[in-house]
Amino acid sequence: MGKKSKTKKEGRRRASSIADHQRIGKSLVPPLLKVPNLSPHSWIDDRLPEMLWACLVITVLPRDAALTAFRSVAAVGFAHRGVERRGDWLLFHSQLPNLPPEYLHTIVRVVTAHPLGYAALRPLLLLEGLPGRELWKSLLDVEPQDDDWQTLGRAVLLTLDHQSQEATDVRWLSVLFLMGLGVMHFPEHLREQGDCIVEYPNRGDMRAVRPSIRATEGAIVSASVQGASQWPIAFWLECLRRTGCMPARIPGKQRVSYSVPDTIRSVLVLHAALVEHWFASLQSTSVDARHDTAFGFAFFCLSALLEMLVGRNGSGILARTLLRSIVECRITLAYLAKANSHDLWQKFRKFGTGQAKLALLKLDQVEGKLPEFVDPDVLERLANEDFYEEFIAIDLGHWCGSDLRSMAEKSGTKDDYDRIYGWASAYVHGHWSAIRDACMTHCFNPLHRLHRIPFGGHRMLEDAVPDAVALVNSVLADLSRIYPQFDGRVALIPVATKGRISSADACD
Repeated sequence: MGKKSKTKKEGRRRASSIADHQRIGKSLVPPLLKVPNLSPHSWIDDRLPEMLWACLVITVLPRDAALTAFRSVAAVGFAHRGVERRGDWLLFHSQLPNLPPEYLHTIVRVVTAHPLGYAALRPLLLLEGLPGRELWKSLLDVEPQDDDWQTLGRAVLLTLDHQSQEATDVRWLSVLFLMGLGVMHFPEHLREQGDCIVEYPNRGDMRAVRPSIRATEGAIVSASVQGASQWPIAFWLECLRRTGCMPARIPGKQRVSYSVPDTIRSVLVLHAALVEHWFASLQSTSVDARHDTAFGFAFFCLSALLEMLVGRNGSGILARTLLRSIVECRITLAYLAKANSHDLWQKFRKFGTGQAKLALLKLDQVEGKLPEFVDPDVLERLANEDFYEEFIAIDLGHWCGSDLRSMAEKSGTKDDYDRIYGWASAYVHGHWSAIRDACMTHCFNPLHRLHRIPFGGHRMLEDAVPDAVALVNSVLADLSRIYPQFDGRVALIPVATKGRISSADACD
């Protein structure tokens, strides 16, 4: 039984679909970016370092003990409800040294009252740039230990995701503190929401309460953070300077379920059969744009597939560039076949001849060494093959005044366009996403924000050969409809298959 094809899983993604996006000019804009006055801020970059002490507490202490400590710290805010400008107060590292002393004293007192309290706060003293470090050190009266880097890393790891339970608990503390200060109020119709936050996590449906806490913290607290302090930048830089990268392993080579040598032989047999069909369908030695182009697409795609197989490049960057060429050939042939216009077949051929002429003329202008991959004599022969080049116009637009997406829609190949073309094109153009996929990986050190680092070797990508085979077979099917009857199709020969490959095998 063949391997099942990959299909979209229901409920796999929570993000908006293409249909949810609005087209504005040449951009597809998701719903969230259409919210007026939206100014995104980063939990990881800015607010996590500012609440690092709380991240350590929620990581080291049992959760009940940590939340109890958070309530005690937030309750100090009730004593300062009459203080002016308290609306700017936050329990941030950059602010704690300048807040009334009871805040930092309360943090240290209530946390260290637990047996694990010193282990929770001691890692802060590792950081040379910590705001108020000497005050923290005098209150804790301990020295940091080497193992504290592990504790610090675990705390950051558990709170990197702004939606994690630990990060939500820390973000709840920021909201509760502002409520204690009296600078944040809930109107009567939102009283239940406020009560759920006050009594968190013991009241309400947490599936609604937790997102409400994050949304409130994101809207109220984040606006006070960005650019307000250099501490977050200093924290991440110090972590980078004092801890090493932990590169993820290069993913193992994708195992293929087919025999590459036997599949290559089957493609070569198929190629020979296609040559026979060429001659069997040939009716003239004059220029026949329809015959040459239809068969040309098939031969070109078979050659691209062979290059994937012969060099075992199916799992490489090259396979993606070849796949992109194959899908463009598949769509173009289907478009030409459906239109079935003599003039359109001629137009496609003349466009390609003009491109050879244009390349030749540009080479004539090159000063110095010519590129090695091109032979000017070949270009000259191609430019003059059908007509003397002085009678060849150069079309600088698309060959049929359209684009590939429109051609796919008109030819019934939009599915192939959607499945293959976009992502394969990223590798052709060297888009960042393709570079990231092929050449870089994550650093597993949470103190480095799981940043990107280069692979230490070559990454083998997912095998593109099966997709290429499906496209090539579609090209052959279209060719067979234009010039009946060619039944040969590419088959991936199973690994267990032994013996010689016959022409009958290639045509099964």
